[in-house]
Amino acid sequence: MKQSKTVLLGEAIASLWDDDPDMYEQLLVHRLRDYLPELLGPMYRWLQEVRFDEGVLRLQVSSSAVRQELGFQQAELQRKINGHLGAELVRFIQIY
Repeated sequence: MKQSKTVLLGEAIASLWDDDPDMYEQLLVHRLRDYLPELLGPMYRWLQEVRFDEGVLRLQVSSSAVRQELGFQQAELQRKINGHLGAELVRFIQIY
């Protein structure tokens, strides 16, 4: 009878990410979307659309005042998002 090697769950999941980095990026994007209400607080209600593509986070907002405020906080938002995710996912934030 052949014995199989026991693998820790964390190692098995990490090997999945190594095999399919796009899957890992999609997981991070999902975590990002879950984090946005906490990050933006009351400004989140003005958010109409969130898109992410190749390192660019695009936030469409319905209030010009919120758009301006988020523009002022852009670098801080990027730092907080990447810190929360533990990865340099967001390279640029576009607010429109």
